[in-house]
Amino acid sequence: MPMVTDQGLSVSRRNLLRSPMGRGLGIVVIAALLMGIGPFDRLPGARLVGVLVSAPITDWRFVEDAGQCQLETRPHYPHSVTVNCWHLAGQLYIGCMNCQGKAWSHYIDETPIARVKIADRVYPVSLERRTDPSEVTLSWAARGRQLGRDLPVGSVPPHYWLYRVVSR
Repeated sequence: MPMVTDQGLSVSRRNLLRSPMGRGLGIVVIAALLMGIGPFDRLPGARLVGVLVSAPITDWRFVEDAGQCQLETRPHYPHSVTVNCWHLAGQLYIGCMNCQGKAWSHYIDETPIARVKIADRVYPVSLERRTDPSEVTLSWAARGRQLGRDLPVGSVPPHYWLYRVVSR
């Protein structure tokens, strides 16, 4: 079935890659793969791109305006995902529903070194899994408030994992 380009030219699918438009698209895709691209919604990505912030962060309250964050794990071969992030009294947290068996949580178990992207900035961090019931419950409530959930927030699901994010 022929395709019509914006110049009105008819190009078959087979010949699309041979056309200037197809070659240009191929170069863009290859460049993106070589440079690495971050995650897109639920699709994982590779190295995060953004302004690197090397100064340590002690107060993460600015995350309230960010919505979701992007997390890059496995520094030697980056793997990035989109995650919910929030703060509790300025301490940054990342949560994970049904985390058992997810690639990124496995990579964090192997090495806690990561990078988190908030807006257009990338921060070197390390992640610490938290299991203290009091900390998990308080963080769960803070997550609900910052994500705009109806109050009161329900109880913490048993399959929920919590990570404290520490600037490095």
